[in-house]
Amino acid sequence: MFKQVIYENWLEWVPYVAFAVTAAVFITFVIRAIALNKDRAAEMARIPLDD
Repeated sequence: MFKQVIYENWLEWVPYVAFAVTAAVFITFVIRAIALNKDRAAEMARIPLDD
């Protein structure tokens, strides 16, 4: 009735690789946000209000 699904060996690593890529992107954004110059942050905050 039920059949066992057999995965290839490389499929076991896919979730780990996807998590590592996602974590790397997140950490990159966090580091860039922390290192952002206050003048540049204020300039970027005013962008939506500029005509």
